[in-house]
Amino acid sequence: MTNIFAIVSTFILFIAIMVIFSREGMDYVAYALLFALISSVMTSLIYDTTLSEFVSMIEVKPLIFILSLQIIVLIAEKHKIFQWIAVKTLHITKGNHRAFFYLICTVGTVTAAIIADITVAIIFVPLVIRAARILKIEPAPYLFGISITINIGSIITPFSSSENILISSAFNLSFSWFTENFIVFVVLALIITLILLDFTMLRKITPPKEEQKQVLLEILDPKLVIISQKKFILNSIYFSAVIIGFVFISEYAYLVALFGAILISLFNKTEITKSMAKIDWKIIFFFISLFLFIGNMEINGTFRFITNLLEPVLTGGIFLAAILVLLISSLLSGFLANTPTALIFISIFNSIFPNTVPNPILIAFLLGINLGGNILPQGAACDIMTLNIAKEHKVEGFTYKSLLRKGGTFALLHIGLSIVYIFFYCLVKGVFL
Repeated sequence: MTNIFAIVSTFILFIAIMVIFSREGMDYVAYALLFALISSVMTSLIYDTTLSEFVSMIEVKPLIFILSLQIIVLIAEKHKIFQWIAVKTLHITKGNHRAFFYLICTVGTVTAAIIADITVAIIFVPLVIRAARILKIEPAPYLFGISITINIGSIITPFSSSENILISSAFNLSFSWFTENFIVFVVLALIITLILLDFTMLRKITPPKEEQKQVLLEILDPKLVIISQKKFILNSIYFSAVIIGFVFISEYAYLVALFGAILISLFNKTEITKSMAKIDWKIIFFFISLFLFIGNMEINGTFRFITNLLEPVLTGGIFLAAILVLLISSLLSGFLANTPTALIFISIFNSIFPNTVPNPILIAFLLGINLGGNILPQGAACDIMTLNIAKEHKVEGFTYKSLLRKGGTFALLHIGLSIVYIFFYCLVKGVFL
């Protein structure tokens, strides 16, 4: 039974959550839980929905994965694994400012395929600013490089971001699927992006003097990062084992993450409850509220209405449908929020494609969700974090306006590259129609 009041009310509340989520300084979790509760009560009264039905709306596997992965990353950060990688990267360049730029952006991109983009920004950005000032060069070009390339890295794996976790869980996408379908795009997009950034910004920098290079190598010594070498090596092995588990047992990645979190906690003699007290619970409760919203919209017919509107377009031709999905998901991710956008499209795809979603459409979906965040700085958490760190360190030339201009330009470039990539993918696979 379709109820227009329920559809309109729930949809308005959901859009309000997307807007609030995109606004810095607002308690989006509180609003999400409140609006989800209002929507659920309304659904319960109109459709006589039971408590067990509401509980079944909540997808447990992605929540277990995100919770467990946060614990694993928290312990890895405690033993300075990622900090060591960042400092080692700086040390390898021996103070060469161009090699420093290319390598730090590449390593940041690869790291973003493993841990959350905002964590990459927290680890890499302060080190880059410090290194640039030791070398007496402008840090702004390096911050632009990191901010713009991080989103490229998040495409590589099914566990790089909460959106990828949701999408890969919904459509059973393995690590090998991501590698097979995105490695060519990621490599080409990264090379093109770095060359353009080098040509437009980096070449204007005066190379640092030899004495500055020597100071950098002395101050930023990777050995100084390690607190306990034994624990550092052991935890590096533990962390690597979990990542390998994700690669080879991707179908049960949530169980790999859960067992990994428990075992790493035991090996480190760290109470898992203490780790849970330090992780970000906001994303867990935010997801719970979103799952309730999606369930309510499925019950009240919101998705049937949206599906009826989109079905003629999405089933008219795979290439055109993929481009439409790419553009819409990019815009929604850039202007509103990527996680709610991901959940909306997952539900729509499940309705329109009950058996299997065509690969070009899934590829377009993931490209749009991950690359659209750079359209506006507030569309990507890592951009906001980088802006805040740059402001704290009084970095000149890296402001909201400059990031809006440069980040938005490269976001459009990446979307254009995505269209070209999807075109050739469909051409090679013979799946235009």
